[in-house]
Amino acid sequence: MGGAVSGPASATSHFRVAFRVLPPARREGLAAVYAFCRGADDAVDEAAGPGDARARLAEVRRQLDDAFAGRTDDPSVAPLVRAIAAFSLPRKPFDDLLEGVTWDLEGRRYADAEALTEYCRRVASTVGLLCVRVFGCEGAGADAYAVELGVALQWTNILRDVGEDLARDRIYLPADALGRHGISEEGLRRRDAAARRGMDALVREEATCARKRFDGAQALLPDVDRRRLLAARIMAAVYRALLAKVERAGSGVLDRSPRVPAAQRALIALGLLLGDRMGRRG
Repeated sequence: MGGAVSGPASATSHFRVAFRVLPPARREGLAAVYAFCRGADDAVDEAAGPGDARARLAEVRRQLDDAFAGRTDDPSVAPLVRAIAAFSLPRKPFDDLLEGVTWDLEGRRYADAEALTEYCRRVASTVGLLCVRVFGCEGAGADAYAVELGVALQWTNILRDVGEDLARDRIYLPADALGRHGISEEGLRRRDAAARRGMDALVREEATCARKRFDGAQALLPDVDRRRLLAARIMAAVYRALLAKVERAGSGVLDRSPRVPAAQRALIALGLLLGDRMGRRG
């Protein structure tokens, strides 16, 4: 789901463990959705320049058109065609995702938490809305859970990847939060002492915001879909652990992106899986 799709390779490993609990047909559907979303993200991140990025995004949109038209002659599109048919995937989340990655191409800045939430909904909640269909959930409750969890995941990604995003001239941190902590964009780029002092406090503040989003998603979890959403719940638990590491790192996120070790991810997944089998609700 969500923010796990975008970002560096470490992001991929953080959600892969969750999808291993799915049966093969659903895992294949998730792989098709992920491949499309990853392709949209890479179209901007790996482009040689704005012109190349726009051309790549146009090709991604063409592939989406072909997928919804049911054209299977392109091997790169055929898995998505099958996923759309098998799980009745809607078109709108795909289009909203493409709008979100276009914002990356434009180098948008975000004035406040509300503006950043809108970005997170486009690049992460959209993926969640597709994932819950693949998981077998169709109700409004699962959709609400997916939207809120997507925001939480992407908020965590943003905090984790501050340094890596700076290298691409991207700053997602809300401008009003930067101002409250006396951090300028130039100071962030220089990673000067003032920026680091401010970032220690800002990361704590924004981590609290992300944690509230995780709590909000948990409150929205529909009991009827609890087992179907096991993969999403594993991802949420892994990202909560990641958020704790980000919070401890503070300004250290300017230098490297924290990650959750594979062994810890596996233990989190195993704990939730066994808990479900034993009827626990933790």
